[in-house]
Amino acid sequence: MDWLRRYWARVQEALLGASPPDDALRDQARLAAPVVWLLGKTGAGKTAVVSALTGDARAEVGNGFQPCTREARFYDAPPEAPVLRFLDTRGLEEPGYDPAEDIAWCEGRSHLLLAVMQASDPAQEPVLRVVREARRRHPDWPVVVAQTGLHRLYASGQGHRDAPFPEGVEDALARQRALFDGLRGPAPVFVPLDFTEEGDGYEPLLFRLDALEGALAAALPEAAAALAAGRADAGHDSRSARARQSVWAYAGLSAVPGAMPVPAVGVAGLAALQAAMLRALATRFGVVWTADLFARFAGCLGLGTFGWFALRYGVVEAAKLVPGVGTLGAGAANAAFAAAFTAGTGEAALVFLRAARRGQAAPPEEVRRAYAEGFARWRASRRKAAA
Repeated sequence: MDWLRRYWARVQEALLGASPPDDALRDQARLAAPVVWLLGKTGAGKTAVVSALTGDARAEVGNGFQPCTREARFYDAPPEAPVLRFLDTRGLEEPGYDPAEDIAWCEGRSHLLLAVMQASDPAQEPVLRVVREARRRHPDWPVVVAQTGLHRLYASGQGHRDAPFPEGVEDALARQRALFDGLRGPAPVFVPLDFTEEGDGYEPLLFRLDALEGALAAALPEAAAALAAGRADAGHDSRSARARQSVWAYAGLSAVPGAMPVPAVGVAGLAALQAAMLRALATRFGVVWTADLFARFAGCLGLGTFGWFALRYGVVEAAKLVPGVGTLGAGAANAAFAAAFTAGTGEAALVFLRAARRGQAAPPEEVRRAYAEGFARWRASRRKAAA
């Protein structure tokens, strides 16, 4: 187990060190994350859509935003290591808005246009103008149209009802869909939905969110899976949900050091990344890592939990020294394994930190079980995305 002890020493050194590489990791994630370009008029519900997809409270959506151009801004989900970036275009109703700068910025990236439209508003020419220009230059970009505010079209006393929707609603949806007739490229995917607040009298509050997630998953399977993972922890608060999104973000990033052809570089990179993840998760829960707290976390997991990991990862890292096939094959194998290992470690940390925040000690068996479940959940999600 000497390899494993040395590895955890690297993690602890990076975790408690004075110069964390978090900014570099965040920049790396931003470069790799696909971009969803949000289009919509003021009041269409773009902020509510981002909030629902990321799990953040609506008042907190702006925490991860970064200016892009004069007309646009970014929302990173999650902010510390984004798996998905929402580009929120501003000024669509202004006659002088020119989308060329935004389109140019997005060129060359995995991309999806998400047009958000109030179902009751047929005047969508500002949005259509941008969509047409984007499709003129990039006819392969997928387009998803979120048709929001369904309840504004309900008759008195009506509640949510899935398709077929009430007659007045169906008519309004059809009129909007007809606006996209003749659009260059593949046909858009239309998703009617309705997001309301407590007290509005409509249940569920996030009506047909699953349909929107399905549309995103069809185009961006790995990013959408990471966002959906945040809601897998429905029994806990929104802090836990957002923390789980961070776990999946860092798990995706950890495939990079796992794939490095030089063993020492890969191990050091993975340790630094896991330290950054643990630090981000502790910040989410308002906990500060100390040497004693980290030792207790490692003790909860136990060397036995990582014995198989240490053996397999160490052997495969050594195989990278074999020229040609050994380097490539070992890199691919450890990229997948490192990601699952990071997911498991992150899930274990969620259990540990949730208890630490309450001033309690998490039962070691629960921490170990969370690791095993996180490891298995990540592997299953990769198989599903590849299917």
